Amino acid sequence: MSLLLNQVPIDMTKKYHRIKHHKMRKHASKQFRFWHRKLGILSVIFVILLSITGILINHSHPLSLDSRKVTFNWLLNNYGIKPPSNISIYQTHPLIASSDNLIWIEKFPPIEAQQPISAIIPFNQLYLAITPSTLYLISPHGQLIEMQDSSLGLPQHIEAIGQDGQLWLKTANGYFFSNEDLIDWTPATPLQAIKWVEPLPSFQVPEALAKVSLRARSHSLSWERVLLDVHSGRFFGPLGPWFMDLVALALIVMSLTGIYLWQSTAKPRKKRKPSKYDK
Repeated sequence: MSLLLNQVPIDMTKKYHRIKHHKMRKHASKQFRFWHRKLGILSVIFVILLSITGILINHSHPLSLDSRKVTFNWLLNNYGIKPPSNISIYQTHPLIASSDNLIWIEKFPPIEAQQPISAIIPFNQLYLAITPSTLYLISPHGQLIEMQDSSLGLPQHIEAIGQDGQLWLKTANGYFFSNEDLIDWTPATPLQAIKWVEPLPSFQVPEALAKVSLRARSHSLSWERVLLDVHSGRFFGPLGPWFMDLVALALIVMSLTGIYLWQSTAKPRKKRKPSKYDK
């Protein structure tokens, strides 16, 4: 009889602990489910964003995103890319222009010079661009053919370029002309006035100026760069990467709470009754 009386409190204690543990698990599951849903709703937009940008980045070369330039002014403004300080239009059809140290021939990618461009002139089915110390020979398709400097005998301190059947250079040390091959430069004094190349007046070519300005700004920003910045969070400012880190932590928390909720709601397997063949 005494054994039975001692057994009753023990059974009641076990039952109480089971009920308490069940309530605690139920409360924890409720809390986890609440935060699991909230974090899921908040994270879904960024998960989609990261997924799309990640896919595009992986295929940026086949899609030409690494070479395609951004032409939206608001995006260029967001990156703080300013217009070039000096734009010169020498011809509109086809377009021949310069912006600071960039040479623009029609729609082709620009050629980057070591110094600001002084002038550009068509010559013998080529385009010649000059800086104070360098001469650039460019094909009609905007490809750099040759670059001449003092090591090839090019006069220095070039101020202007022109032609009267021959190509002339005006320098701080006098005038020089060359033959069609542009190999030797001979000092001489022009017998007649040379028409030195000058850019077209800006009021005559406002559309060309705007076009070159936009192309010069977009030259340094590709769509691949934008996608990388969006993917990492840098696009959204200094706090962007930290916010993306919070999204990553939220995904980790969602994974852990999801595993817990799945285990807490999973039904235990019923033991299979032994059959007569198990013996």
